[in-house]
Amino acid sequence: MSAEVLSTLMARSIALTPKADKTPKKVTYKVFWKTTAFWTDADIADFHNDAPLIAETLINEKYWNREGAVANNRFTCEDFALRVLCEFASKRGLPVKLKTGVRTYRNMENYTAANHDRYASNMFGFSEMVMLTYGAPDMQRVGENTLAVDSVEGLSPGDILAQAKDRPGDLAHHIQMVVRITETELEIRQGNTSGASFRPVTTIQKWMGSNMADPQNSGYAGMLIETGLYRKAGAGWNYKNLSTGSMAEDFLSIFLFYRWNFMEFNK
Repeated sequence: MSAEVLSTLMARSIALTPKADKTPKKVTYKVFWKTTAFWTDADIADFHNDAPLIAETLINEKYWNREGAVANNRFTCEDFALRVLCEFASKRGLPVKLKTGVRTYRNMENYTAANHDRYASNMFGFSEMVMLTYGAPDMQRVGENTLAVDSVEGLSPGDILAQAKDRPGDLAHHIQMVVRITETELEIRQGNTSGASFRPVTTIQKWMGSNMADPQNSGYAGMLIETGLYRKAGAGWNYKNLSTGSMAEDFLSIFLFYRWNFMEFNK
């Protein structure tokens, strides 16, 4: 670790006090993974290269679930994109800072029992913690979580498509992640949601102890990762979900485009 990185991390970890105050200050940190470097242009380029490979790993890997059965990963749409980001960043010791309507989350942050005791001190714990409150509209926090991408031509693998222009106020309600793009094709991977994921249904379910947004809850609504393909058709892009067979003409026209705000994560 460079001296510059080390000094920045030390300044973050302990709040500054007046020099005259000699009373020791103890700060307890929750470390999901250590920040040992900051995002650079080279890291961002590597993320775009690696995102499709991470997606395929998440599709193919299996694990033992709580019931002792072999299972595949399941994610809601925004949770899948989050997990790809966290997989990449944690392996390189890079910081992640994400904001929701509840609070700002970091991979290293001041410990409180209420915020942290449920979550393991690793990439999985951080991902689950953020997923609990991070929704599709949080992808639209431009300047904080993401940056806007102006056109299809500007997209790269790992970038985010937010279905929003079919809702009042262009509020995102579904997320896809780009894994391949050419002049005539755009391939995506996506998580999805099972069941009715809108109020008052979700509120009633919480009263009954089931939380569709919580990966640790048995009522989590995440589904197996799906594959989709857009093909250029005149001025538009027609879509086919290769996992379900559903199709839609000019489907890309109702999406807005975003990229993770990597450099903001350094701050």
